[in-house]
Amino acid sequence: MPPALLPAVAVLVGTVAGIGHSITGCPALLVHGQPVKGCPTVLAPALLAVVVAAAWVAWWRRLPRTGSILTGAGFCLAAAALAAGARDEALHPPLRAVLDTAVGGFLIDGFGPENDHDPFPVRLELLEDAAIRDDYVSLRARVLAVKPGRAWNAAQGDVTFTVSGEASFQRAREWRAGRVLAADATFRRPSRYLNDGVPDFERQLALDGTTLFGSIKSGLLIDVLTPGSWFEEWTADVRAHVRAAVGRWVDGRLEGRPLPTPDPAAAIVTAVLIGDRTGLSVELTDRLQRAGTYHVIAISGGNIAVLAALSLALLSIVGAPARARALVTIAVLLVYAQIAAAGPSVWRATVMAIVYLSARLLDHRTPPWQAITLAAAAMALAAPLDVRGAGFVLTFGATGALLEGATRLRGVWSRLPRGAAWVLAPIAASIAVELVLMPVSAQSFSRVTIAGPLLNLVAVPLMAVAQVAGLVLVFADRWPFVAWPAGWIAGLAASGIVESARFVDVAPALSWRVPPPGIAALAVYYGSLLTILIVKSRRLRLVMIAVPIAALPWVIGIVPRPEAATVPGLRLTMIDVGQGEAMVLESGTSRLQVDTGGAPFGAGSFDIGARVVAPALWARKVGRLDAVLLTHGDPDHAGGAGVLLDSFAPRRLWEGIVVPAHEPSRRLRAQAESDRIAAEVLRAGQSFRWGSALVRVLHPAEPDWERPRVRNDDSVVLEVTCGSVALLLTGDISSEVEREIAPQLTPAATRVLKVGHHGSRTSTSSALLERWQPQIALISAGRGNTFGHPTPEVIGRLEAIGAEIYRTDRDGQITLESDCKHVSVATFTGKTLEPRSTRRRERRAPN
Repeated sequence: MPPALLPAVAVLVGTVAGIGHSITGCPALLVHGQPVKGCPTVLAPALLAVVVAAAWVAWWRRLPRTGSILTGAGFCLAAAALAAGARDEALHPPLRAVLDTAVGGFLIDGFGPENDHDPFPVRLELLEDAAIRDDYVSLRARVLAVKPGRAWNAAQGDVTFTVSGEASFQRAREWRAGRVLAADATFRRPSRYLNDGVPDFERQLALDGTTLFGSIKSGLLIDVLTPGSWFEEWTADVRAHVRAAVGRWVDGRLEGRPLPTPDPAAAIVTAVLIGDRTGLSVELTDRLQRAGTYHVIAISGGNIAVLAALSLALLSIVGAPARARALVTIAVLLVYAQIAAAGPSVWRATVMAIVYLSARLLDHRTPPWQAITLAAAAMALAAPLDVRGAGFVLTFGATGALLEGATRLRGVWSRLPRGAAWVLAPIAASIAVELVLMPVSAQSFSRVTIAGPLLNLVAVPLMAVAQVAGLVLVFADRWPFVAWPAGWIAGLAASGIVESARFVDVAPALSWRVPPPGIAALAVYYGSLLTILIVKSRRLRLVMIAVPIAALPWVIGIVPRPEAATVPGLRLTMIDVGQGEAMVLESGTSRLQVDTGGAPFGAGSFDIGARVVAPALWARKVGRLDAVLLTHGDPDHAGGAGVLLDSFAPRRLWEGIVVPAHEPSRRLRAQAESDRIAAEVLRAGQSFRWGSALVRVLHPAEPDWERPRVRNDDSVVLEVTCGSVALLLTGDISSEVEREIAPQLTPAATRVLKVGHHGSRTSTSSALLERWQPQIALISAGRGNTFGHPTPEVIGRLEAIGAEIYRTDRDGQITLESDCKHVSVATFTGKTLEPRSTRRRERRAPN
């Protein structure tokens, strides 16, 4: 084993262990914001000293194997302590402590709503240039001090701010990385969705460097206090020059516009050159991800390799000696990494290149695997929390697959004609990378594509062309006779990347969503691959090859996984989707998804369907849906529908009132038609069996005029009865519609109300409650939502009739189960209602 390999591997193992388990003390924020009590404190420094002393004794006593093991343990322990410290610092920055003390505890409540507060002065240092979005400007910054009262408090923490108003677009170019700004801002916690199978996004964001979200009402409220250092200002000038040059020569229509919105080609060239992907639309990003070619525009190994090769080639042309070429190229890469805005992926690729070039500088021939492992260990020491990201695994996994594949197939290519080898080698390399990384993509992104090996043969060369031509136009910006053809070539290559990704639109079967395979399945798959690489017996290797071959179809979802057991009675699961609504109704083997969640105003790139609803369903072992019902077209009810149609292949898509002018609903109907899903409407008076239950449609009636927009009062209302239990699912209807349907309700012994419109005061009227008297009320609302849902009036009316209240903003996911005689309720946070006999409740049944 190379001498540097053992400590490098030990550092990686220790970093992973340290992020997952604190050895410096008990962290107060581990899972969904809940403190873990009673975990033991381990004195890492003392333990490390003992291990180091034991290793020294082992070497002194000439016990090399024992000394090596203890040395590795020392590196592992030191890396674990470093990673645990970085994790605890990210989860508990000073800013959160100061705000918790000064703003009334709105941060400390693990599940309750945050208290509203007025804006107060803050000072912040920008970590990145301002990013212009469709209707706001985003600032990623490190808060330096806050003034929630009369005095300034030093309080550091990384925050992503949203700046509203027209002035923000006009002043965005003033807000550059390194500059210190002053503004009045409010803060809020990131959203958390408390469901089985759904990660804690607040914790993930904190580990990724975003402690809180902030809001600034107008760009006019921001002052630039101090500029950045000369180097930060220079790199910002370079980025501004790149954006302007690309706008001029790749998309000439942009020249002179105060608020440029790059076309796809210009946006891709900008992304390839400096990692700025803000110009990419959500649709284009999704298409590139489905095609498996998104990585070509995310600055990483390929881009760094092209830049390093250009630097080495130019220096070779001018006659620079080998060591000088390596030294200058290292400097070029370090400067470029500071200029680029793509984050950890740039530094991972840069460190790998520097390790290789440093070996050349010292005239050493470093083994490839040692170089990769050393680079990974260096990244782990410099930024321990990056190791937890999928990008870290993808970067080093792809590099390892390329190296090992080239080594294993070197003899094969030597026996082939040169032309055949040139054609087959890239294909084999692409397939090797996909085989290694496909399970990682399934685990991290719940997505698998087999179009990647083919499309990468086109996309990777086009990326290199776009990068080289883009560099030429940036340096030749003042010489139109050079910049114009360079811009034309760069735009053509970028357009080729966009058009090649459309292949997945033509052949959607080549890309699909899958439930995460789980750690055990990944351990079997990658353990068998590692065994194949290590063992020397050819017979054993041939036997072991069967393991990953058999495991891969199951890991990537080709082989269907076992479905959830049959529900003998009735089960309703209200999924926590924040300020939205999504429920799944199960009875027997039938599963109906009622609404799919989404952002209240349809804003943002966070896909509730992909990130929350689908994982929550997979956690319940739901692999298919029989139908999806959208009570109405508002984005907080229908925003996640596209993903669910794609992932769970329902046979029917049900709607209420069709609004022809509503574009999102029209796209869903087109998707349903393309996927051969029957799109149907539900009307008052219809009824059907759903497993053991009877479902009646109480609203809406047939419309007598065409709706120009979506209305809450057009929501589909369902009554679900099973034995002596009745559920009323009301959508967003108002008290007026409630009065219409109240006489039709079944006077069951046990009655469950899904509270209308998230607890708005205009719904859940006294007339409905007094007539039907539900014993259980379910409310779907977001923590700290700006609407004030559920309102005190609604809570008061429910308490007045003695209803048991469950709400997602406090209880998380709510699961109601019934055998058609008894009802039990369980929530994510542990709040429960034990099964109750309906006989106890008969005295409350309405007349």
